Amino acid sequence: MVAARIPYGPERREQMADYSLRRYGERSADLMPHAIVVHFTESPDDPWVTINFFAGNQPNAGTLPGVCTHFLIDKVGTIYDLVATDTRCRHAVGLNHVALGIEVVQSTEGHSSHWADDQILARQPQMDALIALIGQLQQQFSIPTDRVQGHGTADTDPEFKDLTGMRNDHTDIGPDAVAEIRRRLEATP
Repeated sequence: MVAARIPYGPERREQMADYSLRRYGERSADLMPHAIVVHFTESPDDPWVTINFFAGNQPNAGTLPGVCTHFLIDKVGTIYDLVATDTRCRHAVGLNHVALGIEVVQSTEGHSSHWADDQILARQPQMDALIALIGQLQQQFSIPTDRVQGHGTADTDPEFKDLTGMRNDHTDIGPDAVAEIRRRLEATP
């Protein structure tokens, strides 16, 4: 695992606490994970493009904090540790208060999200790293496999909550990919 922590100081923590108050009714930047949400980056192969984007803390939909994630996995299976697991990241509407985020480097390259999901599922080093990381996080935080979601399935999680009425409009890591990830997790000793 490569330590690549993005800046997440007091100002960003305050932004996350304010965001959490608006979205979840509790003012906190702390996280006790109950779920995991897997995303793909929709960016070039270079993981540092994504890491630098998250580090920039640019407003998303006009508000701060900017988006981020806890872990990033590149195409050769290198895992980058970006944000402490006890800190909330803005990565999935409705689940940031309970979920760890994992980004997987992949672009749609003009194709559908389903196509990109299939590319990830077929890339053995990246999938091996993803399954190993999820398994480690499941063990560490007692997260059951049915609480491993994709960004495209996040709205179906039992703890989905958004006081503003927002829903996820992303289709990355959709139902078929989530089913396959869960199948591989269950098959791992």
